[in-house]
Amino acid sequence: MHRRLFNQHAGLALMGLGAAARAAETVRLGIGEWPPYFGAELRQQGVFAHIVAEAFRRESLQVAYESMPWKRALSLVESGALHGSPGWTHSEERARLFLYSDPVLISREVLFFAKKKPLRFRGEEDLRGLVLGATSSYHYGPLIGQLEQAGQLRLDRAPSDELSLRKLLLGRVDAVLLNREVGLELLRRKFTPEEREMLDYSERAVAEKPSHMVMSRARPEVPALLTAFNRGLAQLQREGLVRRWLDEANRGGYG
Repeated sequence: MHRRLFNQHAGLALMGLGAAARAAETVRLGIGEWPPYFGAELRQQGVFAHIVAEAFRRESLQVAYESMPWKRALSLVESGALHGSPGWTHSEERARLFLYSDPVLISREVLFFAKKKPLRFRGEEDLRGLVLGATSSYHYGPLIGQLEQAGQLRLDRAPSDELSLRKLLLGRVDAVLLNREVGLELLRRKFTPEEREMLDYSERAVAEKPSHMVMSRARPEVPALLTAFNRGLAQLQREGLVRRWLDEANRGGYG
């Protein structure tokens, strides 16, 4: 009797999950600019946006992207005006405000440096005493955080990655902390061939962080949508499509 009741409740929960997901005809997501992962002018609005839309499509759900500053996207997700926003790493503060998807990709932070002043990163001893270009409000992992707090390096923060790279060309910072793929795409799009030739990047990553989609705790259908997304994402990963699309983006295929 107890087992039968348990099975009935489980069946109702699964039915409710599917119904909640179907109730949202369109999943509304906020994204900013971060080529090649996100961009209003990119093919499929960027490779990360493509992966997310395809994962939902595998579950018969359509995505509508709304372009805006990243901070505004988070604010609208928190209030429930949007279902979610893809492209965020985990932090304890955000975990209290949002639900997280399974990891979509791994963000590799490397050091871009001037060839005339080469920097070979092997470990934390190579970072001590440096002034590193960084982007405002961005977190670069525990190693950078610990060294900055201890006063063993300094972060020179700018409003954008492009401005940090231009500081590097002017010799105002020793290197720039930047996602490898984002940095290479930025150099392709915003810098001259002569400027690109002046810069290089470390092969070893300073930090590797999973990047997720955050979703609103304020909308009752979101847990079901999140379950559907994770299921669709897992299918894309099994088929090798996530890796294929990321490799294509690294070759400039989403520009």
